[in-house]
Amino acid sequence: MTDTEIWVEKQKIHELCARYTLTLDRHDIEGWANCFTEEGVFGFGESALRGRDKIAAYGRVHQQLGSRHLNTSLLFEIDSSGERAMGQSTTVVTFATRHGYKLAFLGRYEDEVRKVDGDWLFSRRWVVADTLPEDPTFDLLSVDPELVPLVQPLLDAYLA
Repeated sequence: MTDTEIWVEKQKIHELCARYTLTLDRHDIEGWANCFTEEGVFGFGESALRGRDKIAAYGRVHQQLGSRHLNTSLLFEIDSSGERAMGQSTTVVTFATRHGYKLAFLGRYEDEVRKVDGDWLFSRRWVVADTLPEDPTFDLLSVDPELVPLVQPLLDAYLA
């Protein structure tokens, strides 16, 4: 692949990342699930959802939330076949509450993507939460009492 072809493909992967956040935040759950391969994996912590149906079921919980997902610092490397890539990005998630917007989550995505019929899709997207440097085991998701009722249904749906 030429440098130009690599940059074009990387832009397509960046657009996949944008489509992921925009569809989820606009409650287009089918569009969000279709960002993954049929057998795609969406993971967090020690667990993973496998397949579009399970990923979509989890995404439906987001329809009850006023969430906003932001992806930044995208960095991907395409393998020599031009059909697979690995990368990571920073993610920030906010929720709309009666007291304004609340920062709910900071972390990163660790991604594996591949081309399917010419389109880049996530074959594996793993969420890694930022932690406190002095206490990596501290559960930041349960600190804000206003956010716990919003985060808990997501955790329950994920672990179901």
